[in-house]
Amino acid sequence: MKKTVDGLVLRELPFGEHDKLLTVLTAGEGKLFMTAKGAMSMHSKVLPLCRLFTYANFEYYEKNDRRWVSGGSVNDSFFGLNTDLCGFSLAAYILQVADEITGEGVDATEILRMTLNTLYCIEQKQKPLPIIKAVYEWFAAMISGFAPDLSGCEKCGAEPGQTVWLDVMNGRLLCEDCLKKQSGSLPLPEVDEYSTRTILMPLTASALAALRYVASAPLSRIFSFSISEQAGLESFCRGAESYLLNHLERGFDTLEFYRSVQD
Repeated sequence: MKKTVDGLVLRELPFGEHDKLLTVLTAGEGKLFMTAKGAMSMHSKVLPLCRLFTYANFEYYEKNDRRWVSGGSVNDSFFGLNTDLCGFSLAAYILQVADEITGEGVDATEILRMTLNTLYCIEQKQKPLPIIKAVYEWFAAMISGFAPDLSGCEKCGAEPGQTVWLDVMNGRLLCEDCLKKQSGSLPLPEVDEYSTRTILMPLTASALAALRYVASAPLSRIFSFSISEQAGLESFCRGAESYLLNHLERGFDTLEFYRSVQD
C-alpha cells in the first residue's frame, strides 16, 4: 500500500550504482529513511525529489523493511541557495544540525517549520547570515532541552546591567559582581568542583534582549528583531555557537566549511 508524506531532504547518499538513500525530516514522524531506486539517473522521475534542501510530498511503499520512493511532487526546492556559496554552506550546516537534534518516530513539527523558515530566510537574504545562523542555533539548543535561564543573575537574582556573563555549561546568567565574589577575580577556573567545564560568554544588554526575544517569540516572528550595536551582534552570535556545540558535544564539518568560505 502506498503512503504519502511531506518532508525535507536532510541528507542524500549514493546507494549502489543507481539508487540513493535519503534522510527525510517530516512533521509527525520525525526522520524517515527512504531508498530512491534509480535516483542517480538523470532520467529518473524521482530525481527532483531526491536532492538536498528539497521539500516535497513523497509517495512511498514499504517492502523488505525499507521505504521505497515511488513518486511525488516538489513543494519547494530552495533553488536559490545554489547561487551563493556562503548561503549554501550555511544552509548545509542548518540541515546537519536539524539531523542531529531530531529522531525517528517523534514529532518534529516545530523543528521542520523552523528549518524551512530558516532556509527561506537564507535564500531570500532577509537577514545577515550570522544572525540567521545564531537564531537557529539558539532555537536548536532550546528545543533540545538546553534552554538557559534568562530571568536574571542566578546568584543574586538581580537584573543584569550592561554586560552579563552566560555560564554556557550550567545554562545560567551571572552578573560581574557575583562572579568576582565567587572566584575573587575573573576569569573563573576552567573546571569547577564537579569537574564541569566553565565556559563564560559575555552578553551585552542588547544581545541579552535579543536572546530573550528568540526564546519567547512565535516561529513566524522569530527573525523579527535587530541588534544595532556591533558588540551586541558579535556576542549574540558567538554565544549561540558556543552554547549549541558545547551542549551537543560535537562539531560539524559543514560549520567548518561555512567558516572557510566566510574568510
